[in-house]
Amino acid sequence: MKKHSTLLVFAALALRALSAQAQFTVDGTLGAAEVGTGTGKYQLLGSYAGTHSVNDRGLKAIYLGTTATTLNVMVVATPEQTAYSAMVLYLDAPNRTGIAAGTRLPGSSNTSSQLRHRPTLDMQADFGFRITVSPLNNSNNAMYLSRVNYTVAGTTYPEVGMGTGPKNGVAVTDAADPAMARTAFATSASVAANNATGWEFEIPLSALGGAANGDLFRVMAAYVADNGDFYSDVLPQVAGQTTDLGTDPNFTLIPRSQFYTYQVGSGPLASRTEVANALGVTAYPNPLSHDSQLRYTVAGSTQPVSVDVYNALGQRVLSLLNAEQKAGTYQTALAPVKALAPGHYLVKLQVGSQLTSRHVVVE
Repeated sequence: MKKHSTLLVFAALALRALSAQAQFTVDGTLGAAEVGTGTGKYQLLGSYAGTHSVNDRGLKAIYLGTTATTLNVMVVATPEQTAYSAMVLYLDAPNRTGIAAGTRLPGSSNTSSQLRHRPTLDMQADFGFRITVSPLNNSNNAMYLSRVNYTVAGTTYPEVGMGTGPKNGVAVTDAADPAMARTAFATSASVAANNATGWEFEIPLSALGGAANGDLFRVMAAYVADNGDFYSDVLPQVAGQTTDLGTDPNFTLIPRSQFYTYQVGSGPLASRTEVANALGVTAYPNPLSHDSQLRYTVAGSTQPVSVDVYNALGQRVLSLLNAEQKAGTYQTALAPVKALAPGHYLVKLQVGSQLTSRHVVVE
């Protein structure tokens, strides 16, 4: 009897452990049990609530989650039209250095892929992913997948075909590198009524350079035409945008930040604009002079604060501050940046888990 009771206890503990380690099911459908907080759960980064430039077609929401070994992405969307259309997703991974924020992306050499477009992003781009879907009522009933790794050395960034598959929610393993990703797409008839189906994929963290608790992923998604032009639908949503964004948009010229930030172990962080407002951050005068200052506020308890400077290649070229600071208003001299070669630089300020940045110019 005692042994039997012990076995029951062990069985209960085992079931609890399995539940705590539940993994995502890559099937193109957002399951209610997959949404929550903590490891192994999707968390909502943002949703699209505006008018779609393509009637009842486009993006609806984007979710991100991690397990101990994977990054998982779910883009709720209804992209299919009477012509081919696609969705693209750009990713900034914590331990990789790709193409710097504010730099126009190189177009893909694959002229049949929408990643041939050349947008300018607010965030560093380490990887680009693309899914093209066959038109409505097309007998192919297919999705076409590819990716670009912007962290490789050199000046060209080849696009790698990840394979094709049906739009039925069955996961497809990356044809070029089975260890890289699994992708699924489940179709739907109306974006207005769609809250659960679309583009879902899973990538081993090891394929992205690894990630630990506290590390940050940044991501943006877009709905694009067959020729790569951007429709109105991007996530984060551009406020008031109801018409196509067009060819190769420069998102640095659009108010607010065009990316979401997800912290491993914590979930979504506030947008850059919200963080900047909370931190009261300014960089002035700009273009820089010898008396330029970065001003900011630390609220609440004592927190770690860092100020780092990155060049146009995304390389850290200066560390201006790395210290614990109490609540209060501070300023850090930007004179050391003035000593760098003329050009555009990104000054990143992190206060605790809050991260924001300012573009500065050295003349």
